Amino acid sequence: MRVNNIISEDLKILVFRTNIKTSQSATTVRKVLLPLDGVYSVNIDLEDSENVLRVECHPDASPKIIKKLLAKLGWNSTELSYEIFDNSDSRTAPNVD
Repeated sequence: MRVNNIISEDLKILVFRTNIKTSQSATTVRKVLLPLDGVYSVNIDLEDSENVLRVECHPDASPKIIKKLLAKLGWNSTELSYEIFDNSDSRTAPNVD
């Protein structure tokens, strides 16, 4: 079964394509985002071609606030859809063959 980016009543994952390219920039982003209320974890994949930013946060956390903060610091971001697949329902699970 497909569900949205809310993992549980206490957790959702926001995913963004960014132009964050260096480990120094990634450290700055973490320092800015982690103190936000409801943000639990921040990860930037610098090896991914889209420099993906993943933010684990409370379901009430706003992606707009994150985008605004990134823009204020000079980085572009585009929110990407993030779907979780529940493999207990094999009729809708992704085909991995």
